[in-house]
Amino acid sequence: MKTSMVIIFLISLKSTLQYSSKCTSNNECRCIPLTDGLLADCSNLGLLRSPKFMENVISVNLSSNVLTSLPSDEILPAGLKYLDLSSNKISNFSQDGLPPFVSLRDLISLNLSNNEFPLDSYTYFPGVFKNLFDLQILDISNNSNENRSYFCPDEVFIDLRSLTNLNIDGVKNVSFGSKFSVLHNLTSLKVTGLAARGTIQKDMFQHLPFIRFLDLSSRTEWRNIEDFAVLVIEQGTFKNLSHLEVLDISYNRRLGLCGFRNVSYDLPFTSIQIFKAQYLTCERDGSSWLLTSDIKPLNETKLLELYIDGNNLDKAELTAKFYLPSSLRVLSVTDNRWVVDEYAYYHTLLNLNSLTTFDASFQNKHQMSHSHNSIRCNHWQSLKPMECLCYRLQDKTIIDSQVKSITLKQEITTKNIKPITSCNNIFSDYTIAAIPPNVKTVVLENARIGYSIVPIFFANKSIRKLILRNNQLYSFNGPMCNLTNLEYLDLSGNRACEITPYVFGALPKLKVLLLDNNALGNSYIFQKYDSISILENQTNLVSLNMSSNRLSVLFRDFFKKSTSLKYVYLDHNLFVDWNVSVEHINDLELIDLSWNEILYLSQSGMGLLEKSFSTNITINLLNNPLQCSCDSAEFCQWITTYKSHFMSFGKYRCSYKGRNYPITDVNNILKKDCSSYVGLIVLSVVLIVTFIVVICSLLIYRFRWKIRYWYYVMKGAYGYHRLETEDHYQFDAFVSYADSDRHFPKDEMVDYLEKQRNFRLCIHHRDFIAGCGIAENITNAIHNSRKVVCVLSDDFLQSEWCMYEFNIALIERTVARHDQNMIIMLRLGRLHAKNIPSEIMYILKEDTYIEYPENEDDRGIFWDDFADALNS
Repeated sequence: MKTSMVIIFLISLKSTLQYSSKCTSNNECRCIPLTDGLLADCSNLGLLRSPKFMENVISVNLSSNVLTSLPSDEILPAGLKYLDLSSNKISNFSQDGLPPFVSLRDLISLNLSNNEFPLDSYTYFPGVFKNLFDLQILDISNNSNENRSYFCPDEVFIDLRSLTNLNIDGVKNVSFGSKFSVLHNLTSLKVTGLAARGTIQKDMFQHLPFIRFLDLSSRTEWRNIEDFAVLVIEQGTFKNLSHLEVLDISYNRRLGLCGFRNVSYDLPFTSIQIFKAQYLTCERDGSSWLLTSDIKPLNETKLLELYIDGNNLDKAELTAKFYLPSSLRVLSVTDNRWVVDEYAYYHTLLNLNSLTTFDASFQNKHQMSHSHNSIRCNHWQSLKPMECLCYRLQDKTIIDSQVKSITLKQEITTKNIKPITSCNNIFSDYTIAAIPPNVKTVVLENARIGYSIVPIFFANKSIRKLILRNNQLYSFNGPMCNLTNLEYLDLSGNRACEITPYVFGALPKLKVLLLDNNALGNSYIFQKYDSISILENQTNLVSLNMSSNRLSVLFRDFFKKSTSLKYVYLDHNLFVDWNVSVEHINDLELIDLSWNEILYLSQSGMGLLEKSFSTNITINLLNNPLQCSCDSAEFCQWITTYKSHFMSFGKYRCSYKGRNYPITDVNNILKKDCSSYVGLIVLSVVLIVTFIVVICSLLIYRFRWKIRYWYYVMKGAYGYHRLETEDHYQFDAFVSYADSDRHFPKDEMVDYLEKQRNFRLCIHHRDFIAGCGIAENITNAIHNSRKVVCVLSDDFLQSEWCMYEFNIALIERTVARHDQNMIIMLRLGRLHAKNIPSEIMYILKEDTYIEYPENEDDRGIFWDDFADALNS
């Protein structure tokens, strides 16, 4: 008996201990410690019923399950403060008509969103919230999105005297009656489902005078076609909300700028500080204009942040900019249709002396819809945007007449700005960026800016962060002057393939430089020592990202002046070795060389990195095609010795004899396989090199004339430009002659062929280009002449240059003219047969040659025959 009692006690004790360690009766729930208790996370488990929770649990998350009723008070801890029941199928607060939450008097937050609680008096019966004395946050939104009428029993909310935040549906017939006026602590209100309502009457919030944060956005509501219906906000809706500080009307896709103007007219009567009016138009609607009448009321506010993103704006009245409140600190106009030239970023904002952040990213993306619901949105009321514009334009003439009488004292033009930097001495042609005086952050991501960073002068030094990523800046020229306080510069994703050594020369405080996802490896500067000047003034640089740039080499002193570097990202490039000195950078923590083409590091590369191992540097060589061989045996041993400095060293593998080995395992294999073959390898290499040299020498001698010919032809193709005739040749004939025979071409040939018959001859005494080598002149002259005339004489046969010209002509005929008869042999006097080379003798035997007659009477016929030969 005693034994059985002990067993029962132990089983009971074990069950209790196990239960307490899980903090709930369901083992699948996650127990997370908080500051003053435990969070029991039972979300996304498909639960049909709620488990029981321990008393030390203060937060319960039962969201995204299949519960059909509220958990009973018996299974919830009495000290519960936070209860999340969102995204279930609960439709009633109580099944027996009694008030719920009897024992949950400490509850602070209750989330019942995305359930099936209809806003009617049956569901919200009197006293439903009477036990929630301390409730501060209540979310009952997205429960009534169907297209039907509801009634909000506002008298039940009178019990929530501690309520500060309320999320509720605002569908048809739902109103905030007089009972809400007693909720003095209610300062934050989010109203969902407004699209199904159609119109927000101006008396909707009259009993909520203490509201400071009002969210009417619909960013998550794309479920029903009613969400795309036209929403109208009547003018005067917010006029009585004198404490209102934050207002969000975003993502009501049919509200349009007419709704924007109705709202802006009410804001001077509030305490507005943040106004979000994003995505009030459909993506596929036409472009819209921002009128002065839309903006003018904001000038009477103390607005700090304005967000008008995604409204298809492509034009603004020039005077509208002067009615932006001078208190404005953040201005966001992303995802519109402005372009750089038409929308002068800096000129429109100069009067905003308090502006610190400006974001004009993602412009002109309307060619492609980026929402799967954009077609549905565009289907309805397609003429509404045009009607709205016509309606708003009615006041344009009145506003224009008022503007003409205003003295625009804060207007500044670029003519008043005079650069005072060394840039002015070097570059006479520069662009001035006249930005507001206190702007610290400028974001122009995906803003279609191109095509180059020209010499530019910024009118003030306030900018700390400049983001220009994902534009079309194909070359980084610069310099960027007067940004002496810039700390963060993002030029990534611009596909730039050119960079100058002085583009960052005037940015001494730069700490973060992002140049990734360009093509800077194609820039010629990285083949020259001048590239070390790119970071010459970046002594404060902490992080540098040059990944994905097709870089294959950096000079040893590239980081010579960047002594503060901590992070260097060179991944996804084409490096095959490391040849940059980093030993002088004491704070360097990471060099990322992953995803390159490194087979193994050379002895020099290992030495350069090893010098920095006295610090805590980490090197990433992952995803390189590392190879293990006798050539890389030293590298494998070295990287194993210093494995603590290599990121995730256990993942490093290399290929050897068709298999992949962990580098830690391959050292012994290489030591055994490579030790006895060193002498043989050296001898084999010497023999192979000797054989290659001999073969190359024989080939060069065998094809010496072709090599010379192609060398000078290719050289002339890039540096020897001439005007060509109709048949693509500059000359009709190139005349090859000995210097002793120069009287014949210079006098007789020029007289008979050029002056009388309009031929164009190339005579080296006259037509060779000064400054070019003789061989180059000869090759280019033959290549650009239709015929080659060899004036044969004994001196011709003895002349080295004449024979050079003849051999080049033979190569030209064989290679370029496909054995076309282009060589004309003109015999000038008798020749000794023993002096004639075999190549010329072959030509004389196979082809007809012309002999210059000694009898003057026969010379007329000679010149006619010669002209016919040139024309053939």
